Amino acid sequence: MLLVGSLTLAALATPWPWGALWLAVPLTVGASLLLAWRFGLNALALPALLGVVCALLAFFPAGGFRAWHLLWIPLASITGVWMGVREEGGGPSLGERAWMHAPLLLAAFALPVLPGMAGALTRLEARARVEEQQMLSTLQGPDTPGTWRRMMEESSKMPAAERVHMLTYFAPNLVFLWMVVLVSAGRSLAARAATWRGWPPLSRAEFTSWRLPDGALVPLLAGLALAIFSNAAWRPGAAALLVQSVLGYSVQGVAVTQSVLLARGIPPVFVLLVMVLLFTFTLPVFLPSVALLGLSDVWLDFRRLEPSPRGEA
Repeated sequence: MLLVGSLTLAALATPWPWGALWLAVPLTVGASLLLAWRFGLNALALPALLGVVCALLAFFPAGGFRAWHLLWIPLASITGVWMGVREEGGGPSLGERAWMHAPLLLAAFALPVLPGMAGALTRLEARARVEEQQMLSTLQGPDTPGTWRRMMEESSKMPAAERVHMLTYFAPNLVFLWMVVLVSAGRSLAARAATWRGWPPLSRAEFTSWRLPDGALVPLLAGLALAIFSNAAWRPGAAALLVQSVLGYSVQGVAVTQSVLLARGIPPVFVLLVMVLLFTFTLPVFLPSVALLGLSDVWLDFRRLEPSPRGEA
């Protein structure tokens, strides 16, 4: 109830129709996961039905919905089905579960080139500029931090076209990360519903077992190819593929480091403290380093998570 209440409050505080996704996506993911866990791939009928409904809402706009609001719902349902069919047999690892967000990453890639999206970002920039001016008028007191006020003043002086251009790169990544949070909330709702039904608990995995499957190289390579060879219209989507791939392999690098340190007998609290200190004081070096470590783990398999040719772990 606390989770549903938090999602409802967030929905009320978010402008319509984006606010509807706070509830629609988690409920869709939870229902899809449970149906797939119970009926297998037959549960794909739910994302197909949702796709038809969302297409009709986009074609005959109702309630202010547009394609960039609606495409997340059927794709989130596919992610829920994917999670549900993998629950048997121990369930997926954390890295495999992260790869199950690939349908949503595809939506983030397509978001900047959707018809009407450029106009929507232009309106968003204009609304943000008005709110910035209102906030600046309230930050004129002597107690206002000068750095914060200076940053807002510099942002408000930027040309509108430049700010819209920046939004085309930031928006897909931010919306994708938001969808990841909503999918996690949907999985939590499914876990509680399964408990009420008397079903087995949903699978859990250790963070040290995080390892992206080999297919996760596809978004990374596709993003590199599009960033180099495509025109400007596809580069925001390519940036989304690259940013999210690098983040995924960075997490894998952190998992490799934590696994090695724990295997050496270092206490978990000390490992966490070291990670926080490194992230705080060496951020420009830390992120590329752990990303390269995670990427090299694809071939070197530092933790020996891949089965050997003889079938031994």
